[in-house]
Amino acid sequence: MLTIHSNAPENAGESDSALRYTWINLVDPNPDEIAKALALAPLGAEFIGHALDQHECPRIESEDESTMVVIRAPYLETRYGDERRSTVPIGIILSQSVITTICRVDDAAIQLRLHNCGQSTCLLRIEQHLCHVIKEISMLFMRYLKEISAEIQELEHDLADTRSNEDLKLLLNLQKTVTYFHSALKTNDFIIDRIMRKGLPVGATTKLAFSEDEVDGLDYALTETRQGIYMSKIFTEVLRSIADVYSSIISNSVNEIMKVLTSLTVIIMIPTFITSFYGMNIELPFQHDTTAISIVSAISIVLTISIIIIMKVRKIL
Repeated sequence: MLTIHSNAPENAGESDSALRYTWINLVDPNPDEIAKALALAPLGAEFIGHALDQHECPRIESEDESTMVVIRAPYLETRYGDERRSTVPIGIILSQSVITTICRVDDAAIQLRLHNCGQSTCLLRIEQHLCHVIKEISMLFMRYLKEISAEIQELEHDLADTRSNEDLKLLLNLQKTVTYFHSALKTNDFIIDRIMRKGLPVGATTKLAFSEDEVDGLDYALTETRQGIYMSKIFTEVLRSIADVYSSIISNSVNEIMKVLTSLTVIIMIPTFITSFYGMNIELPFQHDTTAISIVSAISIVLTISIIIIMKVRKIL
C-alpha cells in the first residue's frame, strides 16, 4: 500500500515553502508501489530493501541526498492461528522535502500511530514529523508492556489454581515477546540517544535542526524507551521465576503421583504375596483345613490394613 500526504495548505504562499514537505507511507509495498515511490523522492532502492528486511537492526545510514533511520516497533503477529507480540523494523527515509516511512507489516496499531503523526495540525517541519514518529513508537511499546504486565499477573493467578498446557504456552509466548521487546528497545535507545547528541544529517550536505520542543519530544521518547528497557528486564526475571516455579510444581506433582502408585503397588502385592505360597508343592499351615481360605484372607486383610495405617501415619500415602 502506498499513500502520499502533504502538509502544505492550498493557500500557502511562497514564504511558507520552506515548511512544506511530503509524507510517503509504504506498507508491505509491491514492486509497482516501490517504483512509484522511487520516482517521487530520492529514497534509494537499497534503503527500501533494508527497511523491508524483517531482521534489520536499528541504525542510521546516509547517502548523497537522503538519510535512513531504522527503528523497531511492536506489532501483533498471527502465526498458526495464534496472536503474539513481536517487533518489526520501520524505515524512516529523510530527504530535503520528503519523509518516507516504510513497514513490511500492515499492523493497525502501527498505522494508527503513523496516521496520527501525519494528521497532526502542528506538524510543519520534517523534524517534527520524525520526532512524533519516534515518540509514538515508544508509547506503543509502553502500551504493550503494560498489557504484558497484566497478563503476567493473570498467569500467576492461574498457576496458583490450575495448571494447563494453555498456561505453559502463554508463558512461553510471553518470554519470547519480552526478549524481542528488550532487544528492540535497547537498540532504539541507542538510535534516539545518538540523534539527540549528534543530530541527524540529511544526505551528505545538510543537517536537521531540531527546535527545543522537538528535543523535548525526543527526550520524552528516550525516557519512555529506557523505562521500557527497565520493565522488560524485570519481566524477564519474573517470567524466569514463574517458569522455575511451574517446573517445580510439575515435578512435585509427578513425585506425588509416583509415590501413590508405588504405595498402591505395595498394598496390592501383600495379598498376592501371601496367597502365592499356597501354589507351591510344599507343606503349608492350614492346607488341609476347610477354613484355610478364610484364615489366609483374614491374615491378608489385617496385614494390608496395617500397611495402609503405617503409610498414613508416615504420610507416605
